[in-house]
Amino acid sequence: MKNKEVNSAYIARCQRQLKKWNAPLDGWYCDDVIDIEDENSSDDLYTCELCGCTRVRFIHVMHHDEYFEDIKVGCICAGIMEGDVLASKERERLMKNRAKRRSNFPNRKWKENRYGGFSLKYQDTWVNIQQSRFNQNHYGVSYNGKSIWKHKGRPITSFLAATYAAFDLVDPVERIYEL
Repeated sequence: MKNKEVNSAYIARCQRQLKKWNAPLDGWYCDDVIDIEDENSSDDLYTCELCGCTRVRFIHVMHHDEYFEDIKVGCICAGIMEGDVLASKERERLMKNRAKRRSNFPNRKWKENRYGGFSLKYQDTWVNIQQSRFNQNHYGVSYNGKSIWKHKGRPITSFLAATYAAFDLVDPVERIYEL
């Protein structure tokens, strides 16, 4: 286990909680990482289900094949559960970098195209935003042969919302697991 920089009392506290839940102590893996700022418009952060830390921005969703539910935890608890704190820190670092890219994405220089929409070349591929011909309050995003008019289950109703939808298409969280 690569936990040299984690306090042994902290590890013991996390393992004590897992034992209390009759959950396995090892063999966990990270199923997803959620940026609470993407999901939640308020300033509230998440509380780690394992240690109770109330300042978690990036939630690591931990899964074990022999446990009945996922456990949502912070970075260090995720590392303890999977037996590799360095791996969980790397996931968190990649998520922080993605969050910075996402916050800067709308400010990039979008070019107006001949169809009245806007285009941007990102990572060698064009992404396009266009306003609906039928409803001026709806926007669509197209990228790599895929077009969407809804983002996170809601219609895209502003150019800014369209830029965030575009970013989620061109730089999805799932890419972090491919690296």
